[in-house]
Amino acid sequence: MSILDDFNKEKENPVAVERRRKPNSIYRAVILISVLGWISAITAFILLDRAKPLNENFLTRLLDVTVVSRWNTSMLRWAYGAIMASLVASSAGLILNTARKRRKTDHYSKLLITLSIISVILMALFLLRYAVYL
Repeated sequence: MSILDDFNKEKENPVAVERRRKPNSIYRAVILISVLGWISAITAFILLDRAKPLNENFLTRLLDVTVVSRWNTSMLRWAYGAIMASLVASSAGLILNTARKRRKTDHYSKLLITLSIISVILMALFLLRYAVYL
């Protein structure tokens, strides 16, 4: 065994040294954007639920409440904005996550991928179904 053989063995099995002490600002921004995106997506679902017209039932007939059969267009506009906000947040988060992914141990955020899929589907369904009300 020579000195060169020992040097070659060390070269074959390099040990990765983790120099990151705490999550950097990009990682924290990805988490913050993910949380904001999910909040806006949940807000969109709530606004869509509140915008739909009331169904006539026993209680509305008993109390003689007038049931409006039209969608609340102002809430639909707010829901559209919330859907757009979640779509923009998920896209920005994925772009930042891509900028951070340099090592094998770095990974894409599953929450952001799920949020972007849900946002795209929700936007497509919204435009197909509710675009006539806007």
